[in-house]
Amino acid sequence: MSFNRLYWEDVTEGDIVPGVSLELTRDRMVMIVCGTRDIFPLHHDLGFALASGYKAPAAPIAFIQGFVGRCLTDWTGPTGKIRKIGLVLNSPNYQGDTISVAGKVIQKFVANGEHKIDCEIAVTKQDNTVSATARAIVALPVRSKSRSHPLQHSRRKEDVA
Repeated sequence: MSFNRLYWEDVTEGDIVPGVSLELTRDRMVMIVCGTRDIFPLHHDLGFALASGYKAPAAPIAFIQGFVGRCLTDWTGPTGKIRKIGLVLNSPNYQGDTISVAGKVIQKFVANGEHKIDCEIAVTKQDNTVSATARAIVALPVRSKSRSHPLQHSRRKEDVA
């Protein structure tokens, strides 16, 4: 088995974070509930979901956040280390939906001795509705710490304030 191994030098601001898709089948929803331990009936019980005003059971937010993480680590490989994910849920992801997650690199920077990338990520449904957006910071390995990098001493705009 081989894994992708993305290095900081290989990334350019504006690069695409390749997508991952999956269908939220009934079986998958039950596995999600078991995996997240979020047994609230909205996530697995059709009758409860309908009585609560939803059109079907809805995936837990923790799963959506994990799906964003999977997209990032599928791209970076096991040496990419997720440092932060901030997620905003716009609408539920229902049983029966096919959801996809993809994004782009917004910024490269070095902070706290790590070479990092800042990514914008979107979770979309089969009808192209954006059900969630996220910002993620990922630390990546460098090919050689002895090489000088043009952004080595740069700081993120948010870190300067």
